[in-house]
Amino acid sequence: MTDTLDHVSATLADALVEDAESGRYQVRRNIFTDEEIFELEMKHIFEGNWVYLAHESQIPNIGDYFTTYIGRQPIVISRSKDGELNCLINACSHRGAMLCRRKTDNRANFTCPFHGWTF
Repeated sequence: MTDTLDHVSATLADALVEDAESGRYQVRRNIFTDEEIFELEMKHIFEGNWVYLAHESQIPNIGDYFTTYIGRQPIVISRSKDGELNCLINACSHRGAMLCRRKTDNRANFTCPFHGWTF
């Protein structure tokens, strides 16, 4: 996949229908299934920019956490014992095992199910 700015602009322009005279603006249906557009979104939106993940009210108590994704990256957002919000990749840095399998829960730390490393 060529990823020049001109190519990106042309790909996205082809996905949009803009007819100002008739007031018709729409997105072609293939934008939802086109692999090239998906890869462009992953690279330029989810992997290349700040992405809003949560409001602090979603994690009100110390030890609360929830899991989500930024693009293809599994993420854990938690509230520390100091009351701070933390965000980390939901994978052990040793072997990549998923640390949290539940969508939301409360725990003091995260333990890898593979070797028992604790974070």
